[in-house]
Amino acid sequence: MTTKYFYGILCLIVLAACIAGSGCTTNQNTQGSAQSSPTLVATPSQTINPATPQATTVTSMATTTIQAVIVSATQTPANNGLSVTLNSAEKKITLGGNPTKAGNAFLVLDVSIQNNDSNKDFAYTDTSFRIIDIANNGSWHPAMTSQISRGLNSPLMPGTIPSKTKKTGQIGFGVLNSSNSYKFSVVDSTGAIVATIDSIIVP
Repeated sequence: MTTKYFYGILCLIVLAACIAGSGCTTNQNTQGSAQSSPTLVATPSQTINPATPQATTVTSMATTTIQAVIVSATQTPANNGLSVTLNSAEKKITLGGNPTKAGNAFLVLDVSIQNNDSNKDFAYTDTSFRIIDIANNGSWHPAMTSQISRGLNSPLMPGTIPSKTKKTGQIGFGVLNSSNSYKFSVVDSTGAIVATIDSIIVP
């Protein structure tokens, strides 16, 4: 009886030990599995909608208007005393509300005259400025600025250009409306040419 009781107790102890050992093993495996399995975090991917237009930088080019009048501003001074620069040239049928004669036109030149002489002033009148009509046998005409000054923005009236100074203004001539090629000359009190602009083309 005592031996059976002893073996019964021993079996219970062994069974309890097995159960306890099985429980620890299960917990360790569970923990090991939990540690060995990394946690995955879903990261949202960035997508580009092909329908979305991309930003585009647009550079606009400024437009430039070119005046129709063709002017050659070549300076050919006869000496170092005087030089002339042509700023603009145009023909007009009427000037200051006054029309020209049939077949004629007003030729208006805007010029800058530089007196390079360090000792002598340059005195001028309307007859100091001449326009030569190249297309019509080279005939020339004196300026008529004083007669049409009211129709000009800044008429170059008779006067004097002091030494080492410059004057800018408009000079008017009467020309044929059919002509379009001219030569401009400046003469001194003796009639000698002191400066010219060889080719002025005004359609």
